[in-house]
Amino acid sequence: MQTISIQIKDFVHILRSGAFDDVKPIGMLSNYKWGKLVDLAKMHGIIQIFANGLEHYHYDSHLNISESLINVIREELRSAPVTGFADLYDVNQMTLQSKPLNQQLKSIIRKEFADPEKSFETMQVMAIIVFNTEHILTGRSYLKGIIDLGRYLRLEGSKVDFVKLEEWLKKTKLTRMSNLQGSLLVSGFGFTIEELPFMTKMVKKPVNQLLSAISHDDLSQLRPWALRESKGGFVVGSPLKIFRSVRHALHFWRFAPRETFATIFRGLMRGISEIEE
Repeated sequence: MQTISIQIKDFVHILRSGAFDDVKPIGMLSNYKWGKLVDLAKMHGIIQIFANGLEHYHYDSHLNISESLINVIREELRSAPVTGFADLYDVNQMTLQSKPLNQQLKSIIRKEFADPEKSFETMQVMAIIVFNTEHILTGRSYLKGIIDLGRYLRLEGSKVDFVKLEEWLKKTKLTRMSNLQGSLLVSGFGFTIEELPFMTKMVKKPVNQLLSAISHDDLSQLRPWALRESKGGFVVGSPLKIFRSVRHALHFWRFAPRETFATIFRGLMRGISEIEE
């Protein structure tokens, strides 16, 4: 089983304090390693959370971060967009790659909007889980989505109908995928299982999953639809890129089998159609 280095522990603790005001001790890092953590925060689009977390360690002797890196963070904050949950996770834009499951999802949302006692908060949690599922399977950064799931639950969890949410997750075959997302909140950010009633069980080796989420590169150039047309008119692509993309998606197949294979298939089809255009 993998262990978390002091550097990654510090990163998680800073994010935990920035997102949830839960301050844990941090260790002493070199300025070079602090620079790597700033790069990680930028890559995951969580520089605001990272900066908020650093504020909690303002008088900590271990916070030996240089003024030049502080200026880098300030510059990033100036250009960071200000968005809310509804902007980032649009309930109306929820989509699954599996056609039958997507139809089920659309039916769920139509019925919920038509219900006089509709729960927007429940739909919003579902939208974040669906968004995270797509990013997990297609190789994009999903750490911010996991943190946002926790933040939304801490803010609006009392308004969420978890019985309804659990039913929706079952119908769309996302129960195990939601277990993965919940396990990351428990293993990395101090959540209890009681705070995540939609979870049916913890995933195995949650520390490994947390490390995967943090060290996750944006594989946008490595997806299965990274195909092109050769001069001779044949559809070709980098075997390594295609292999890495498919292998990445298959790493998560046990959490959402139908959605995983649909993501791979539809990605390939999308790449071919783009060539034809």
